[in-house]
Amino acid sequence: MPKITINPDKIEFNVTTDEIVLNAGLAQKLNLPHACKNGVCGACKSKLIAGEVTLEAYNQRTLTPDDIKQGYTLLCKAHAQTDLVFDIPNVLDGFPVKIMASKVLSVNKIHNTAVITLKLPVALGFGFHAGQYIEIMFKGKARSYSIASSPVTPDEIELHTKYHKGGEFSEYVWNELQDDALVRFKGPLGAFKLQKSEQPMLLVCTGTGFAPVKSIIESLYLNNDKREIHLYWGNREIKDFYLMDFLDKWRHKLNIKITLCLSQEKHEKYFAGYVTEALKNDFDKLKNYDMYACGNPRMIEDAFELATEKLALDKDRFFSDAFTPAVK
Repeated sequence: MPKITINPDKIEFNVTTDEIVLNAGLAQKLNLPHACKNGVCGACKSKLIAGEVTLEAYNQRTLTPDDIKQGYTLLCKAHAQTDLVFDIPNVLDGFPVKIMASKVLSVNKIHNTAVITLKLPVALGFGFHAGQYIEIMFKGKARSYSIASSPVTPDEIELHTKYHKGGEFSEYVWNELQDDALVRFKGPLGAFKLQKSEQPMLLVCTGTGFAPVKSIIESLYLNNDKREIHLYWGNREIKDFYLMDFLDKWRHKLNIKITLCLSQEKHEKYFAGYVTEALKNDFDKLKNYDMYACGNPRMIEDAFELATEKLALDKDRFFSDAFTPAVK
């Protein structure tokens, strides 16, 4: 059975050749870098120092031939063929992953999005970084939802879920979930989080990709952060936007410019087109920026390609969280 070693923390655990390295690490309650788990976002791309892996199918723009030559691989697609040694800093610096029971405080349905607030048991303690997510356990399956609230108030967390017709959990939220219901979850999870940086930042999101962005901006708001912030949020129609009062609140205190984009409607107060088109319209260079992208995988791919190949963004300053809705 291959052994996995993670430096510099000297973490060790075993895997079978049939296991995905990331899944084996998460089973050990190690919060290894990850987000989409589908070989799309690149959050789990890690330096392999020694050993051999085979990879399941992945997006080749996420892990390029040049990346492979430099020793990088994707934890979410890697099977160990030998003992492996990785260089992954700060694995033990995050918050511990816990399985917790919470109580529903409210379910607020806004057009096709439900805003769910969960009350957590104070005695157990729950911490997270702005941008991370949890996995809700429902009928034997785990469903991932980003935390939309700020880490400053960890006794309550907010989740955003979009209605998908026929989706088992989606139908449950819309037709059955009530206040005071118990919800079990695992978390915090994911490597997507607000970075320690003074650089101006771009936050680009679509749909309920707004959730982790809201967590990040709320953290900046509560910490009275003065850096330059640009938010691009895209939806199909005006009615798809929600929690708009937060945008006005942020404008009053933060150094923020907000651009709302519509892909299927036109309105004089909204940019007509995709978020990537708005970004290209506003910027010639992004060399000194941090960029965060949250939403559907295609948007994230397009945003990465635009920012790094055409607008000179440093690849190491692009952070993403891809959303792939579960419909079963």
